[in-house]
Amino acid sequence: MSKRIGQVGLNPEQIKSLTEFANGLVWKSPDLEILKPNAGIEYNELVKIMQDMIQKSHRRGSLILPNLTAHGNETVAVFSDYAGESSGDYHTYSFLTCGWNTCGAFLSKVRDIREQSRLGDKEIAFKDFRMGQMQRALPDYLKAADMLLHGFLLTIVVDKKLLTLFGPNEKKTQTSLSKTLHQAGLGTWKPDSAEKLLRVVHSVAFLVALLARSGQKVFWMSDNDTVCANEGLHRQALDLFARAVGIYAKDRRFSVFGGAAPFKDRSFGHLDLLSLADITASSVEHYLTRKNANEAADFGVKAGSHVVLQWLAHDGLSLSKMTIIVRPSVNGGIETVNLKFMLAEKPDNVTIIPIYI
Repeated sequence: MSKRIGQVGLNPEQIKSLTEFANGLVWKSPDLEILKPNAGIEYNELVKIMQDMIQKSHRRGSLILPNLTAHGNETVAVFSDYAGESSGDYHTYSFLTCGWNTCGAFLSKVRDIREQSRLGDKEIAFKDFRMGQMQRALPDYLKAADMLLHGFLLTIVVDKKLLTLFGPNEKKTQTSLSKTLHQAGLGTWKPDSAEKLLRVVHSVAFLVALLARSGQKVFWMSDNDTVCANEGLHRQALDLFARAVGIYAKDRRFSVFGGAAPFKDRSFGHLDLLSLADITASSVEHYLTRKNANEAADFGVKAGSHVVLQWLAHDGLSLSKMTIIVRPSVNGGIETVNLKFMLAEKPDNVTIIPIYI
């Protein structure tokens, strides 16, 4: 297996050093059996899909997962954002799971990029891609993520024709989910919001069970939307998150466990990590919806989103990327696809780093 990085002119000693560094961050012989077959638990369809697709990609040699205990990392952080709620053909959910204690170099580099591009404190967001400062900053921002972030970026795309992933594909299933949450003391949620909450929380909990280890701290930040519409709903979402992690990581104990909505104080740097989930979820949803609307092979996309899609076509030095599509099958069930983005032209400024797992 190998990773491609956009660096030209590296000498053999530099390539050797990068190879040793990258291989030190990889999870060797990973345990990908999160859903225990004899646990007496009826797992939902979403997490079964996640486990199946991750296992298949790993067996094919196309997925390299990070070791988030490397370099003494103490905190596993998950940043999640979503797209498609108001328009489009898909709901997209992007999750960046990373080693928080190894993010310093990335956050420092982004501060430099902000200054050089005159972006200031402006949030890096898909909705502002047409801004000149944003277009100047975006390539360097994504390159910094490739070179300096240690983690796993997973995007789950769900066709809107699938109303639910937690039972029969009917609206009354969502209504039942809402009632179940209320009866469990987890608040009052509209049926469609209950579906979204469960999709997001179970995905984050599965990723924590996959990548975090006993003794580590766990932190989850979600975008400000229906999951975190107010303090009360956010508290209930965190309660559900704790219960879900207790199912998927039953035998693990985390020293600190919690979460937050985006802080107003931008100095913490959290928003520059959350932005990766935002621009990924939105760019993928925009591309797939545009693709559905155009019969031609070539079609235009929003300025800036093409840069993100090109970035998704390869892994970073220690940042792995994966996109899964979940959609109705012709026989009335559910089918899944591992979406791979391919560059039309092979770049000439690439160094291939071999990874041994």
